[in-house]
Amino acid sequence: MKADTMQNLAFRDAVAEDVASLTALARKTFTDKFGHLYNPEDLAAFLEESHSPDVYRGWLADPEVLVRVCEVDGEMKAYLLCSPLSLPAEDPEPGAVELKRVYVDSSLQGQGIGSRFIDEALAWARARGAPEIYLSVYSDNLDAQRLYARLGWEKVAEFLFPVGRHRDLEYLLRLKL
Repeated sequence: MKADTMQNLAFRDAVAEDVASLTALARKTFTDKFGHLYNPEDLAAFLEESHSPDVYRGWLADPEVLVRVCEVDGEMKAYLLCSPLSLPAEDPEPGAVELKRVYVDSSLQGQGIGSRFIDEALAWARARGAPEIYLSVYSDNLDAQRLYARLGWEKVAEFLFPVGRHRDLEYLLRLKL
C-alpha cells in the first residue's frame, strides 16, 4: 500500500449511521468477488436476503455482534463482521463464535487490511472467552483457504451454502483459541 494511502486509513467500530454505506460495500464486495458465479436472479435474491439494510441494522444493534470498518479518506472500503456461532458446526464448544465476514474492496486487497481484521476478530473472540472460532470459505476460494491455513485454521466439515436457488460447496474451518 502506498504510504499516503496508509496514512489515510481509519479503522473503527461501525455505528447505526453506517447502514447505507455498509450495505453498499457489502453488496459491492460480494458481487465483485463472487457475482460471476450466479445467475442474476439468484444473486439478487441472496443480496436482498443477506446484504439488506435491515440485516446490517440488526447486526449493528446487537451487542453480541462485532462490526468494524476501514475507511480511506472517509470512504468505507472494508468491513469485518463477527457473531455468536450460527454456522452448522458439529458439537461446537460452548461459547464458540464465528468470523462471519471479512470483505475488502478490490482496490485495497493484498494490503494487509484483511489480516488486520482477522487479528481483530481473534482478539474479540479471546476477550469474550470463546474457546474456538469458526468461519466458512467457498470451496474454490483458494487464496482465502491458503491464508487461513497459514494462520492455523483447520477444515472440520463441508456444507452447502444457498445463494438464491444455487448451492455452493463451503468449507467449515475452525481455530482453537
